[in-house]
Amino acid sequence: MPSLLGKYPHRDLHKLAQKYGSIMHLRLGLKTTIVVSSSQAAELFLRTHDLVFASRPPLEASKYISYNQKNMIMAPYGFYWRNVRKMCTLKLLSNVKINSFKSMRKEELDLLIEYVKEAACSGIAIDLSAKVGALNVEYCLGRSIWTRSLMRGGCKAVMEEAMELLATFNLADYIPQIASLDLQGLRKRMKIVAKVFDEFFEKLIDEHVQSRDENRTKDLVDLMLSSVGSEETDYRID
Repeated sequence: MPSLLGKYPHRDLHKLAQKYGSIMHLRLGLKTTIVVSSSQAAELFLRTHDLVFASRPPLEASKYISYNQKNMIMAPYGFYWRNVRKMCTLKLLSNVKINSFKSMRKEELDLLIEYVKEAACSGIAIDLSAKVGALNVEYCLGRSIWTRSLMRGGCKAVMEEAMELLATFNLADYIPQIASLDLQGLRKRMKIVAKVFDEFFEKLIDEHVQSRDENRTKDLVDLMLSSVGSEETDYRID
């Protein structure tokens, strides 16, 4: 089967679907893979039987980068995932929490406008799409989660590296027996990213624990720290 998948696997899969149907069973290495390529079949997997197929596969990248599938994106469906999702929905994405960061969003928008004005006066071309994307993801979302704009401190490059590792084809995911050989050098890169994340989160936690500013807006990290080891909350975090 690998010989049937070339440089553009999505196109090759489309051709295979035209020949073998909208639901195909493939063997990628030692892993069973189901390929769905019609709206009717997709509805069966994503709606009718969605809970059966809700979990993510245990990729090597998720083991190192997301603490063995502990983040909400990579965690398998179950009590833990529902718990984390509930926390994010009620405590991070609620109207009350979003409105509490209104002044922060205005501050970041003012900075962007000032940057554009200075660039215009200097005749410097800028990528406005990239700047708006950074405003939404790196600054506003980052500060909503952990108050300070720590994304500006070098975490952006590490996040990009982590995203690339999660998306890169890893032979070890399909043939686990050769994972220890690290033939592509991906595990080494994953460990480096994991170490940076460890240091970043340790610093983040220490700042919150030591903070004595009672007037600052409580963020998601504050919520999780207050839930650690507590029996008086619906959330169970170790």
